[in-house]
Amino acid sequence: MTSIEPSLSRRSLVKLRKRLAVLTLTGVFVLLFSFFFIQKTLYDSAVEHSSAQLEATAYRLGSILLQHDDVDLQKIVEENSGITIGVLNSQFQQIEGSIPPHLIGDLAEHISKQEADRDSLLCVHGQQVMVLAYSKLPQINKIVVAFTPRSTLMENWRDAIILHALMFIMAMVILCGLAVWLWQRLKRQHMRAAHLAEHFSDTENTLSECGCAVISWPVNTKDGKLSTHLNWPEILGPTDETVGPYMTEFLDRLSPASRERLRGPLIDNIWPDARVGAMVDIRTDANLMQRFYLMAHQIQDDDRGLISVLLLETAAQQELCHPFETYLHHTPEPSVAIGEDGILRGFSPALEKLVGLHLSNHIGQPFFTLFEPEDQQEAKAAFKRKLEKHNTEDEKTILRLRDSDGNIHWLAWHGIGPFDGLVYGSARDVTEFVENANKLRDTLDQLKRSNEDLEQFAYVASHDLQQPLRMVASYTQLLKRHYGGTLDQEADEYIDYAVDGAKRMHKLISHLLEYAKTGTNEEFVEIDCNQVLNEAQANLKTDISQEQATITHGDLPNIKGDRIALSRLFQNLLSNAIKYRRPGVPPHIEITVEPDPTNREFWRFSVRDNGIGIHPEHAQRIFRLFQRLHKDEFSGTGLGLSLCRKIVEQHGGRIWLDTSRPISDPGTTIIFTLRANRAD
Repeated sequence: MTSIEPSLSRRSLVKLRKRLAVLTLTGVFVLLFSFFFIQKTLYDSAVEHSSAQLEATAYRLGSILLQHDDVDLQKIVEENSGITIGVLNSQFQQIEGSIPPHLIGDLAEHISKQEADRDSLLCVHGQQVMVLAYSKLPQINKIVVAFTPRSTLMENWRDAIILHALMFIMAMVILCGLAVWLWQRLKRQHMRAAHLAEHFSDTENTLSECGCAVISWPVNTKDGKLSTHLNWPEILGPTDETVGPYMTEFLDRLSPASRERLRGPLIDNIWPDARVGAMVDIRTDANLMQRFYLMAHQIQDDDRGLISVLLLETAAQQELCHPFETYLHHTPEPSVAIGEDGILRGFSPALEKLVGLHLSNHIGQPFFTLFEPEDQQEAKAAFKRKLEKHNTEDEKTILRLRDSDGNIHWLAWHGIGPFDGLVYGSARDVTEFVENANKLRDTLDQLKRSNEDLEQFAYVASHDLQQPLRMVASYTQLLKRHYGGTLDQEADEYIDYAVDGAKRMHKLISHLLEYAKTGTNEEFVEIDCNQVLNEAQANLKTDISQEQATITHGDLPNIKGDRIALSRLFQNLLSNAIKYRRPGVPPHIEITVEPDPTNREFWRFSVRDNGIGIHPEHAQRIFRLFQRLHKDEFSGTGLGLSLCRKIVEQHGGRIWLDTSRPISDPGTTIIFTLRANRAD
């Protein structure tokens, strides 16, 4: 803000009053818009909630009617006197209750379009809007209907809108009162400014209106006192700091980059031209910088040299400087401007904020000194490539530099140019990405080593346990053969427990050894899934024949994978489908395949059976190691589906339980994906 003195800017006070009026009107509009938007949202939510409540009532009454055919549904909802209940048959003929015929017609039309088992709709009855909900009972060919006036269900919403209206009125009163108070304060300040401005010269008022200031000082000044300071420091606007009429006060307020750029003419008295013009940043407050256009020249007055400086306040669209200065000042990213000789010519405020004030010391120095010593050669090489290739290649270079606290930052640099002898470089801070990538790489390496160690341990442990287990099994079987029946019944039972435990332990260790071996073969070959499925069926030939199981499938695709592992995958899934059958129902297994709808590079296989099924709450548990759902009814080790998951993941796919299968369709559907082997 430009001012003559902190309280004397007539131009600024007029602007403030206009802005206050605009802000007040905007605030009122926002409050009104928010009120109506919130009420509309609450109204829609209340209607939806009321419909859902009535729909739930109809569904609950339908459930009661299924259990007690002769119940009086209207008595059940007597506490909700506004709700009317009726029962229709499947031909929409009224059986119980009193439902107006035109509401039945609306309901019939709605059901013919929606075909949902339960839903709600709005109907007009006389002068009232009715909320009508229904629940179809196909088991007994009836429809339970509940309806009530919408106004009865919206009482809570009407109470809420009154409360909200009072709150919004209070907010608007407070806002308007605050605006009126500020308006009066600004009016008194404006009158004071107009009164005091009469005591200032016409020149100072003109400079204030134009946003200008003029200062000058002797070239060889001893105390640095300004000989001329028209509208200085008033041009800085209101500030809590005391600014004295001294050259050093002006130079200290220049930003480091601006001070370094003007060091030659204003400090060292070295003038490349008779006049020097540049866009500069001047600190107007403790943490606020403002953009000014500066014009400086040297004049002679009574055999002494004077340096005269004109400052012009500018807006963002009034840049009067080299394009690269505009680019560096307005870009939000760390950026630099480099001459074709590799010398740093300028930098952006974002880079200065990152590196610190000492960045100005690099102006006029080779640009690569900004970076860590290990990256300086890479920076020079990238700059050389940019000069040779000009703007024909989009190349990014990641270089490290230190911030003001000494911390390392990784910046991805992109350069364009040269234009008019300058190369522009902008960067994006990718420190977090690089650090996360390094952490992820280390974690993956550690996880890979841990998995390899665990698999090796499982393999060695399973292999080494085989021999002592064989001895235990052999001797327990010999004990049963020689002494079975000669001891009492309790001893025979103990011997049977020992033999059975040894067999189960042998089976568990064998499966664990197989689980540890799975995934060690990473050489995939092209295989026909039809042949793999036939091999799995051949291995289960005895079980299939004994349980009279039927297995159907279409033409399966060719994929690349481990033939033995995929045969084991199909064998485990078929074996589970046969084992967990329903009593008295021959197992029927259907295998289908289709392109994965979420990723066309994969095939989606489905293995569907008609067995006892799996509850959706166990969808994750069944694929974990040693997890069994039917420990008492069926034998097993809990490794079958874990092995299936490992095989599928080895081939880059996923495996899961289809939880969308309805309860009316008993059985289990396991779905897994395998990468397609397509020529494209």
